[in-house]
Amino acid sequence: MNRILLLILIAGLTFLVVLFALRPDLLDTVWLWIVGLSGAIVKGFHLLIEFFKDKFSSDIEDDESNEQSNQSAASKNRDEFTGITLKLLRYSSDDVTTTGMLYLGNTYYCLTLEPQASKKRIPIGIYEIQFLKENTNLTLKYKEKHPEWFTRHLQLKNVPGLNDVIIHEAGDNSETNGPVVFNSLNIGNKTSFLSNSMETYRRLYGFLSDNLDRNIPVRIIVYDEKWIEKLN
Repeated sequence: MNRILLLILIAGLTFLVVLFALRPDLLDTVWLWIVGLSGAIVKGFHLLIEFFKDKFSSDIEDDESNEQSNQSAASKNRDEFTGITLKLLRYSSDDVTTTGMLYLGNTYYCLTLEPQASKKRIPIGIYEIQFLKENTNLTLKYKEKHPEWFTRHLQLKNVPGLNDVIIHEAGDNSETNGPVVFNSLNIGNKTSFLSNSMETYRRLYGFLSDNLDRNIPVRIIVYDEKWIEKLN
């Protein structure tokens, strides 16, 4: 079979040689046809390349546009809260209390104390802070004691399972109904007490109440002790 094909190829080439020897004018015509065909093939490849180039460029631009839109949306979600953010980072707990650190934005402000009992401890999450509307017995006590700067307690809104969760001060590590703010914990032989709790609370209260009076929203983000594990 291969031999027959070879004979056919030789016969064809011999025919073309004899044909062009007898009619040399055909060589010019055939050469022009070959050149034209080559040009058409090159042009076709060029158009094909341009087509795929435009297609891929359009897809890349669409992907980049979608990515930028997603980043913009994510950034918008992160930045949609433009008020004051407190961060409560718990770092230690025992059978009675939980201690933590309170940040104003990313700046450390003071230490905190909370009850350890699960039914009293605030679940992790984000909570809006507003003025407590009701005049509780504790609120009336604060008003009478600090009329020059205190009006209403600052309440954490919509805490699951807990009502009237407020930010306040205390003199020792007794059970509380919300985060207590203080500067340091002084430990003696017989008892422990909180240092500068009222002054720390007064400064924080003044800052937050001034913003709330100007309709600037305030929130607190509560973290459990597990945030420390992410530092490793």
